[in-house]
Amino acid sequence: MQFVITGGASGVGEALVHRLKEHEVWILDLNEPSQLAALHHYIAVNLSVQDSIDQALEAIPESIDGLANVAGMAQAPQAETVIAVNFLALRHLSEAVVPRLRANGRIVNVSSVAGRDWLSKYDRLQPLLETTSFNEGLTWCKEHYASVARDPYTLSKRLVTAYTLRSAQKAVTHGFRINCVSPGPIETPLYPQFESLMGKGQSEWMKAQAGRAATADDIAQVVDLLLTGECTWLNGVDIPVDGGYTAGMESGWVDFSQSPIVQHRP
Repeated sequence: MQFVITGGASGVGEALVHRLKEHEVWILDLNEPSQLAALHHYIAVNLSVQDSIDQALEAIPESIDGLANVAGMAQAPQAETVIAVNFLALRHLSEAVVPRLRANGRIVNVSSVAGRDWLSKYDRLQPLLETTSFNEGLTWCKEHYASVARDPYTLSKRLVTAYTLRSAQKAVTHGFRINCVSPGPIETPLYPQFESLMGKGQSEWMKAQAGRAATADDIAQVVDLLLTGECTWLNGVDIPVDGGYTAGMESGWVDFSQSPIVQHRP
C-alpha cells in the first residue's frame, strides 16, 4: 500500500513511518528524515507556503491508499503561520488527494485535546472554515489578526477537528474515510513549545491525570489503525488518545477547577 505522511521526520510522524515499514511511504517534511530517507521517499515541503505544497503534490503518486496529516507547530513569530501549517496546509493537501485515493482510501488528521470544544466555538470557526483556498484562508487570518493571535494553536486544532467532521459527508459521497485523533501531552521534541504555551505547572497537572505523557508511538498506533486497520465503517470520528484525560473531563473524575491554570486566575 502507498501512503503520504506529513511531519514524518520526527515525533509522531516518524513513529508512524516506522510502523508502516511494510508499505511505500512518501514523507513530506521541512526536515529530511535522517534514518528513514533511504527506506522511503522524502519530499521537502514548507507547509506554510502554498506553492511549496503544490510542488510536493506533483511528486507524489497519482493513486494512493491514504494520507496522514501529522505535521504541526505550536508557535511561530506570525500567528497566521501556525494556522497555515496546522490547518490550511492540512485542508489543501486533503482536498488535493481525494481524487487520488483508491477505493476505501483513508485520511487521518492529528488534532489535539485542545480542539475538542470546537462545537461551542463554531460561530468563530465558520468564516475561516468556509474560505475556499489556502491563500484565501491566509488572507482572512491576516485581516483578522487580533483574534487569530490570541491563541493560534488552539484555534488551529479546533479548525482541524471541525474540518474533519464536516468532511465526513464528502467522504460518504466519494468513497473514502476521514477521521482524526486528538492527543494530550506527548513527549516529543516539539513538546517544550506546548509547555511554554500552557505553563509548566499546567503541563505537569495534565500529565498527572493520565499517569504520564504519551509517547510518540502511543499516538502512532491509533493513526496506523485508522490508516491500515479493519475499520472501514469508521468515518467522521475524533478519537481522544490521551490515556483517559478526556473521559475524566467529561465524566467528572478529572476536576479542571483544580488545575493550575484555573487556580491561578486573577
